[in-house]
Amino acid sequence: MKEISSRTWVRLAVVFLGTLGAAIAITGMFIALPSPSVGGTCGPGQGSEAAIVALFNPGSIGAGTEPPASNANGRTEWSAFVAECQSSADGRILGALCLLVASVGIALLGLLVGRRKDPPSPSTYPAIPQFL
Repeated sequence: MKEISSRTWVRLAVVFLGTLGAAIAITGMFIALPSPSVGGTCGPGQGSEAAIVALFNPGSIGAGTEPPASNANGRTEWSAFVAECQSSADGRILGALCLLVASVGIALLGLLVGRRKDPPSPSTYPAIPQFL
C-alpha cells in the first residue's frame, strides 16, 4: 500500500478550506437580512428576504409605495427604511462575493501545490563528462 505524502495532506486541507469558505459565502447570500432599526422587515411578507433577492429585485423589500412629495416626514422614513435594507443587502453580497473569490483562489492554490513534482535525486542526473 502506498503511503500518502505530507504534501498530499496539505493539498487536501487547503482544498477543503477553500471549499468550506465557498459554501459559507454562498449560504450567506441566501440567509434572510436583519430587520432594519427603523422597524419592519426587509421583505414583502412577515420576514426579511435573502440578500441575493434584494440585490436583484430592490423593489421587493416590502417598503410599500413611495409616499407623495407632499408627505415629507413619511417620505423621509420610507427612504431611510429602503436605504437601510438595501445597504444591508449590498454589504452582505459584497462580503460574500469577496469570501467566494478568496475561497476559490485558495482551493485552486491547493490544487496547484500538489502538482509540483519532487526534484530528482542526484543519482538520476546524467553523468557529466570529464574533459580534463
